[in-house]
Amino acid sequence: MNKLYIKISKFLSFILRHGPNKVGLELDSNGFADLNEVLKVLNHRFKNFKVTRYTIEEIIEQSEKRRFEIENSKIRTFYGHSIDDKIIMTLAVDLPSALYHGTNPKAYNVIKTEGLIRKKRQYVHLSENVETAIMVGKRTFSNPIIILIDVQSARKEGIKFYKSGDMYLADYIHPKFIRKVK
Repeated sequence: MNKLYIKISKFLSFILRHGPNKVGLELDSNGFADLNEVLKVLNHRFKNFKVTRYTIEEIIEQSEKRRFEIENSKIRTFYGHSIDDKIIMTLAVDLPSALYHGTNPKAYNVIKTEGLIRKKRQYVHLSENVETAIMVGKRTFSNPIIILIDVQSARKEGIKFYKSGDMYLADYIHPKFIRKVK
């Protein structure tokens, strides 16, 4: 992805995840914003480049991770929201037996006693495979610790998992469902 597309993607992530109100956007209960309003914001920000629906579709296609979704005349990010109003996610039906989370050693020391807590985000982010968990974990530490979540046991005790894009989400994961694998 070229540098301009990366800048647009990062700004788009910010406005849809953390600051829609800072740029005059409203998200519905599923996290969608009006695409035409988003394009106005993007074109105001990137004055030397005409951002279109096609531009955003190219960014989505070229991205390593599925971050955005366009549905009819609306757009949203799949995960990572820190806004006050909770975004309603789709309950996951077909779940793998294990999910993974990449973290750093300092955070792991807290996680193994307190569990996975969503902190400033609306949900805990989980990956379907170790490789993705490593990639996510490397954002904060060069050699991340990878933890496995025992999905079946967690579900039996009432933990709900949601699917959004290529990520799985949960409100909280108790430490008894967590095991270090790397």
